Amino acid sequence: MAILEVKHIEKNFGDTQVLSDISFSLEQGQALSIIGSSGSGKTTLLRCLNFLERPDGGNISVNGKVIFDAQDPATQSEAQIRKKRLHFGLVFQNFNLFPQYTALQNVTLARELMAKEHGGESKAQILEAGKALLKQMGLEDRAGHYPHQLSGGQQQRVAIARALAMRPDILCFDEPTSALDPELTGEVLRVIRELAVQKTTMIIVTHEMNFARDVSDQVIFMDGGVIVEQGDPQQVINHPREERTRQFLSRREG
Repeated sequence: MAILEVKHIEKNFGDTQVLSDISFSLEQGQALSIIGSSGSGKTTLLRCLNFLERPDGGNISVNGKVIFDAQDPATQSEAQIRKKRLHFGLVFQNFNLFPQYTALQNVTLARELMAKEHGGESKAQILEAGKALLKQMGLEDRAGHYPHQLSGGQQQRVAIARALAMRPDILCFDEPTSALDPELTGEVLRVIRELAVQKTTMIIVTHEMNFARDVSDQVIFMDGGVIVEQGDPQQVINHPREERTRQFLSRREG
């Protein structure tokens, strides 16, 4: 059974339709890459999945349970939306770390707040889990550093650890290397590759075509707010069927 099913998602900003009839599914342990030009709707789709934007149509199911239905107000209360966000972790382009907190504090803060509210975990357990995640990211010696003391690549790896700390069903990346220079890009992509090997369920909005081809189980190409083509990376990136996909990829190579 699919861990995620997205059906007929629509999103408008005023009179402008930004997403139109977006449907796809994702199996547990798969990595899905979303590619397309700037303004094609990729980031808006991720924001809808994470409920940072409210879709205007369609529904979203996780583990077979409908968590959002545009026709059902009961799925749209603020309390419900807060709970549903926990299914998804989101890693932003620009890290979005709290500058006043250390790397370890950035990773553990949300889980500590949740433990205060709902109980279940001690502060010691949360700190231990946070340190283990920083070690997984190759940052165990940076736990006490503040964001301004870290390189961009290190900050993004802290942001990945922070997202993983909440144990989401699906980890989402919004162009995770777009704010990094090529050298630092490599270290972040290595971490995401390792997560793919570990069968972490992921959705990755990316402009790195070689990376998308290597790491993905499926690829979606978006243009003008619609899915133009979707399939495995060999088909979509190496042998695209649609002329619009071919045009986009030829520009990337040029």
